[in-house]
Amino acid sequence: MLLLTGRPPMSSPKSPRAKSASALRRRVLRAAPVCAGLCATALLALAGPASAHVKVFSDDARQGRPATLRFRVPSERTAAVTVRVDVSFPEDVAPASVPPVGGWTDQVERPGPDGRTHVVWTARAGHEIASDDVRSFTVEVAPLPKDASVSFDAAQTYSDGYVVDWDEAQHGAAPPAFPAPVLVLDAAAYNAEQARAQATTAAPHPSVSAAAAQTASASGSGSGTGSWLPWTVAGVALAAAAGTALVRRGKPPTASGH
Repeated sequence: MLLLTGRPPMSSPKSPRAKSASALRRRVLRAAPVCAGLCATALLALAGPASAHVKVFSDDARQGRPATLRFRVPSERTAAVTVRVDVSFPEDVAPASVPPVGGWTDQVERPGPDGRTHVVWTARAGHEIASDDVRSFTVEVAPLPKDASVSFDAAQTYSDGYVVDWDEAQHGAAPPAFPAPVLVLDAAAYNAEQARAQATTAAPHPSVSAAAAQTASASGSGSGTGSWLPWTVAGVALAAAAGTALVRRGKPPTASGH
């Protein structure tokens, strides 16, 4: 006689392989956000310095015509704010008018101490450029020269007295640490000028033996951070993407053959 006890059937235990797959999925789920965060942090670290320069923009700049220029000034220092911006103009670019900027005074010096025309903006109390903030300053100029580009110098003064001079020209392929704001008027001619300058300043190619010695020295000293960091970021990103795809598919690991 068959007795029915009403007890539910016992589930079969998971195989070691199923447990391994489940554990792997949990580990990947925990690691994916960390990998994504590391990738974002590394990419921001690479892009941060380049985005913090003083730059000049214009929507209507043409050779031989008047234009409106906008100088974009970011504030980088965490313990101070930007209180003064001084832009010096090349001899062939003449400011015609300076539209007012709320909370700031402006002054045109013709000529300045260096013989060039300067436009100086000074912040009123409470209107300084705070850390990690950006402000634009506009100048309307007389007809621009018929050059490939025009370069300006800018001096940025912080509340603690620290002054950053954005006045370095680019020589060769490596960008300067504090580049002067450059307004490009003829992109093709400007790029050709840059290519010629880079070719002129390029160092001669080292021999095979010298290149091998330099590679060995760099690998031994551990000073090649700039070369391996982008590849590291890419590797972390690919690992995170692969792990996320594995979890979404629920695909168990392949058999090890044991």
